[in-house]
Amino acid sequence: MAADPKQSEALRQIQSAFESAQQKMSELRKQVETHSALAQAKTQSDFLQKEKDRVLRDLGEAVFKQVQKGRLELPTSFAPLLKAIDQVQLKVEAQAREISDLLQEGEEAAQRLKQKNNGPAHSGVATRTKKL
Repeated sequence: MAADPKQSEALRQIQSAFESAQQKMSELRKQVETHSALAQAKTQSDFLQKEKDRVLRDLGEAVFKQVQKGRLELPTSFAPLLKAIDQVQLKVEAQAREISDLLQEGEEAAQRLKQKNNGPAHSGVATRTKKL
C-alpha cells in the first residue's frame, strides 16, 4: 500500500514546522539564560555598590568625628565639604525644633480640648433670666 503523496507532503511540512519551532525554542531558551545571567550580575553589582557606599559613609563619619575631636586635620581643600556638613547640621537642628514646636502645639491644643470637655457640669436646668 503506497502512501498518499498529499499526506507525505503534509507530514513533511508538519515535521519541518516542528523542527523550526524546536530551533526557535532553543534560541529563546539561550536568550532567557543570557538575560538571567545579566540580571544576576546586575543584582550582584548593585549589592556591591551599596556595600561600597556604606563603607565610604562609615569612613567619612569616622574621619569627621576625628576632625571634630581635633585628632585629625584635613587639608584646606576639604573646607567646603566641612562647611556643607555644618550647614546641613544646622538645617537638621532647625527641622527638629520645628517638629518639636508642632508637637508641643498639638499637645497644648489637646489639653485645651480636654479641659473644655471636662469643664463645669451642666445641671440640665435653665439659668434664671434677669429682670430688666
